[in-house]
Amino acid sequence: MGNITRRDFLKGGIAGAATLAASGLLNAISAKESVAFADEAKDTAKAPVPAWTELNPQDESYDTYTTDYSAIFTPIKVGPMTLRNRIVKSSAGSDTLPRDAKEMSQNAIDYYGRIADGGTALVLLESGTVNPFGMNPSKPIAPEMEEQGIVEVRKVADRVHAGGAYIGVQFGIGSPVGENNPVDDSIEDIENMIKAYGDRALRLKKAGFDCVELKGATNDLLNAYCSRRGNKREDEYGAQNEENRMRYFVGMVKSVREACGDDFGILVLMNAVEENDKELGNNDGDILIEEAQNMAKALVEAGADLIQVRVGTIGMEPNCWATDTNFCAYHANGTTGYGTQFDFTKHFQGLYDGAHSGAGAFIPMAREIKKVVDIPVGCASYMDPRTAPDMMNNAIANGDLDLLFMNRPLTVDPELPNKLKEGRRDEVAPCTRCFHCHNKAPAALKSDNEKCRVNATTQYAYVEGGFVEGYDLTPAANPKKVMVIGGGPAGMEAARIAAERGHKVTLYEKNGYMGGMLLFANAIKGPHERLEDLRKYLIRQQELKGVEVVTGTTVDLDFIKEQNPDAVIVAVGGKRESRFDGANVIGMDSFMGAKLGDNIVILGAALQATDLAQYLIAQGKNVQLVQEKGAEFVADGQSPWVKTYVRAHLYAHGVKVWNNATVDSVTDDSVTITLNASGLKHVIPCDTVIECWDMVPNMELFDEIKAAGFEVYAAGCDEPKTIQSAIHSGYAVSRYLD
Repeated sequence: MGNITRRDFLKGGIAGAATLAASGLLNAISAKESVAFADEAKDTAKAPVPAWTELNPQDESYDTYTTDYSAIFTPIKVGPMTLRNRIVKSSAGSDTLPRDAKEMSQNAIDYYGRIADGGTALVLLESGTVNPFGMNPSKPIAPEMEEQGIVEVRKVADRVHAGGAYIGVQFGIGSPVGENNPVDDSIEDIENMIKAYGDRALRLKKAGFDCVELKGATNDLLNAYCSRRGNKREDEYGAQNEENRMRYFVGMVKSVREACGDDFGILVLMNAVEENDKELGNNDGDILIEEAQNMAKALVEAGADLIQVRVGTIGMEPNCWATDTNFCAYHANGTTGYGTQFDFTKHFQGLYDGAHSGAGAFIPMAREIKKVVDIPVGCASYMDPRTAPDMMNNAIANGDLDLLFMNRPLTVDPELPNKLKEGRRDEVAPCTRCFHCHNKAPAALKSDNEKCRVNATTQYAYVEGGFVEGYDLTPAANPKKVMVIGGGPAGMEAARIAAERGHKVTLYEKNGYMGGMLLFANAIKGPHERLEDLRKYLIRQQELKGVEVVTGTTVDLDFIKEQNPDAVIVAVGGKRESRFDGANVIGMDSFMGAKLGDNIVILGAALQATDLAQYLIAQGKNVQLVQEKGAEFVADGQSPWVKTYVRAHLYAHGVKVWNNATVDSVTDDSVTITLNASGLKHVIPCDTVIECWDMVPNMELFDEIKAAGFEVYAAGCDEPKTIQSAIHSGYAVSRYLD
């Protein structure tokens, strides 16, 4: 490489691993140097400096690990329960049970049981897992579920207990209903509901459950009674004073305590502060921290054993519990989902920690509540001790909070607690905050692709079309010598699973570094999704599973014949299409090394195109996108919630998307399109055109290998889409390789 350093390649913005790879320069880097190069590429993912003044600047050092996890792994008493550590699996939809179920599914039993096995101290189910069995306070009990319901629900309780954890359920009244919550129930209805909460909690206790969490947070109906924003009642349940506003919530706590006694835990979930995300600043009547402190004291006096705090908003529901959604738009930290941005020094009374990409955002609120109560206090948001070790451990050690509530990190890797306790942080599968596991976006954006990006079995075991046999891998019936071609996410996952099942695996990568497009994606997306964590995890898995990794080697048919494997897995990724020529036309994979104009047209509008658009507008570029599909396909491939936030961000910053449009021609200074619905032709002036069409299959090598008579499988290259689809494809191929 002569006198050219890695820093030379990277200075002045991101040079781009993909650009260097295309030039062949990376192949000249030694294995040791390629690791250093990857580290520098990670650093440059923070560039470019945005063209506008950036709200909520980030401190990316929140992932430091300089102490230990000792505070997290100390026991704590919560009411009648003594938890083995400070990690709680928070309530969240799991889609492990059909809504019309008559018996508890093996999926739900194993899903929660595996989390308990992995070391979590308390597992909280969402009410949907037990509602069909007569546990819903809002619904009458079906006659056939009077006794059978308790029997069915006990199955999951017994399984969680066998894993060493306590178990509970979250109960709430209704779903989020926005700013116009109808707080017009009759007093008789309210009193009946309060009694129903006690009755259903007692049924849970009879089924072996240890506690219940009562939800008066987010913008659910019960919260509407607690908040001055929507409660206009003039009776004893009105908002005239705190005692009246809390009467419903307090009544529920007392009802459960009276029905279940002191040997049953009562957890409460409440908003510590609220903010109007739909119309920033118009927050009259929202709960203030001073009010929340008084509410917390009232709940403790009523008999609560633990308080979980969060924020309340009236529009985008994830803003209340999934703080990382506020950071999923590139260099728009604090995005509301409406094209605006929270200013975390001012909104939420300045108690939202917005400097760490969503991690630990609610800790300041928990600290304020802890000042006035003598029971444990915890919070969710992005409380991942793998990602932010010092932050999480020190928050407990310093007394800022007592418990870490989390969901997604545990569904990605149920063994997270045990691995951290045993000093195996590098073995924890990382959550990349992509939200594919929470497909609960507005109906117009719904899809059936509700799966974890990193763990192929999460919400996909026991599912028709998924892994109907369940979660666990089985040893290979006939261990084989397996060759994997390609060191991207599909290839590394295929190699990992094949080796774990007992096959002898060698992985070949043509470049001098591992990770495929993960390096490139990390640079474009920025550090929020932590794709470098995923890359390092997959590389570490090759070492742990005994995969032989050979880099800097191009595999062709002659080489395969020479090695003579029993089976070949082709994971070479998809191909890019190029439909136009011209000095100003650039391919997606090579734009980083090119000189770009100020006015850019991107051909394509799926997730990679919108990621690129975000990257470019952060540099002050004027960006337009053209796609042949309809508007519903803008950012296609993103999870629905991320899609919602990203679209709003792009539109708010002037990105024009031409949907249902055909590109007629590209010249040195313009793109001519036809709007298909009307036939109207439109000329878009531009300096640069970037082709970012959907990737297409790359099956030439596969076909050649198959024709030569080898047993061969395709992983990802047959249907190239996303990181998620690549990992799932690699997993599925090797799970059934015998």
